[in-house]
Amino acid sequence: MDKKTNDWIEMDNHGTCESPSLGFASRKTLQVAYRGDEQSITFRKFKLVIEQGPDIGREFIIDRERTRVGSAPDNDLIIEHETISRYHLEIIATEAGHRIRDLDSTNGVQLDGTWIMDALLHPRARMRLGDVVLVYQPLKEKVEVPLSSNTSFGAMLGHSVRMRALFRLVERVVSNDSTLLITGETGVGKGLLAEQIHRFSHRSKKPFQVVDCSTIPPNLMESELFGHVKGAFTGALSTQPGAFQQANGGTVFLDEIGELMPPMQTKLLRVIESKQVRPVGSPDDVKVDVRIIAATNRKLKAEVAAKHFREDLYFRLNVIELNIPPLRERKDDIPHLARTFLDELCGDERHLDEGAMRLLLNHTWPGNVRELRNVIERVARLADDKIIQRASLLATAAIQINNVPKSTQACLDGDIPISAAKELFEKQYLVELLKRHDSNVTEAAQAAGIHRQSLHRLLRKHGLRSNNKPRFAAQAPALHGMGI
Repeated sequence: MDKKTNDWIEMDNHGTCESPSLGFASRKTLQVAYRGDEQSITFRKFKLVIEQGPDIGREFIIDRERTRVGSAPDNDLIIEHETISRYHLEIIATEAGHRIRDLDSTNGVQLDGTWIMDALLHPRARMRLGDVVLVYQPLKEKVEVPLSSNTSFGAMLGHSVRMRALFRLVERVVSNDSTLLITGETGVGKGLLAEQIHRFSHRSKKPFQVVDCSTIPPNLMESELFGHVKGAFTGALSTQPGAFQQANGGTVFLDEIGELMPPMQTKLLRVIESKQVRPVGSPDDVKVDVRIIAATNRKLKAEVAAKHFREDLYFRLNVIELNIPPLRERKDDIPHLARTFLDELCGDERHLDEGAMRLLLNHTWPGNVRELRNVIERVARLADDKIIQRASLLATAAIQINNVPKSTQACLDGDIPISAAKELFEKQYLVELLKRHDSNVTEAAQAAGIHRQSLHRLLRKHGLRSNNKPRFAAQAPALHGMGI
């Protein structure tokens, strides 16, 4: 990674950016900084001020790389208002600036009067969320997050700064016995990270026991975790230790902990606090020495607020949270991961050409790293060519182009197939048609020379809506030419 000059913009007395000579898209809010041989990412704090809505004038200082705004209790910024969705928008620090993204909210997001789904913020930008208006003000203060010098943690791979920040945190906690909560979407590698943490810990020579809380029937969960004695229930023909006893001295990994039923949550909390388990049917407790690592793809804070998950258990589990970002948010990792998976399957005999790699980079990967591995394995097994091309991926891996570059030039450059280009132009036409007619379907259909129902079918085809809040990304000026 090349060293970059820190290009922080000076702030005025109000803490906002005042450098008219530079376009706001060039004002970096996230950078890699250097201190000797160590690297870190630094990003700016910013302020959000409520200009309209509840608590007018209230200010929030944000010191996170990623900030989620909504009415649900697990948001970073909670705004309780009937027009605010549970998860309304998020603001992310990027090298280009603070980026705002609509989280498929009901009432949408306007930036300076323009409906947006994804855009860059500028100083004093006004964001409308339903009936609430927030004003964005970047601040001079910075937050520094150290990066690992490694691009892997055991079998866990990651070249991106977000993964290296995660690795640095993991490297700090791996040697102690703190309870860990690993969060992230399905397929990001939560189980792999837990396994690697055990592998590099001082407990590595002891057992690593995995309990998948989503697959074990509730009536068997207590026995699975804590064991049972002979005769404890019908079918209990012998005494059997549970996962905690089997892992004594090692690690218990509780996967999908959010699926654990309330009665078992209470019993698990007791075990964590007392470091003892009581097998089903036994009057006696058994001491255990284990490290607990839990994982979930659920939003546990929201589950706590909904009374589905015990708050005291949540705090016991979430001593240190390790969040694995989804693959779509760390696309720098895709080329290395794809080559690694291909090498594991074929050695260094086969390669992906530039077109195939572009296709992988343009995909949004809802299944994350697991999906990428499956795609590479499928094309490796079914395609015969030594240099795997785009056509082979499309034919064998059933990969869909669901995040193609949103620019006419990308189509003209032949960066996407003609079928995808036709789809893209059709969608852009519909977007502009609705904009010109203020989302009035009847007027838009008349102007297009088609029946109203035909226009509705086209809108459904492209995931567009025709109500007062257009569900299309009328791109703000900051997006032009960026391919976001």
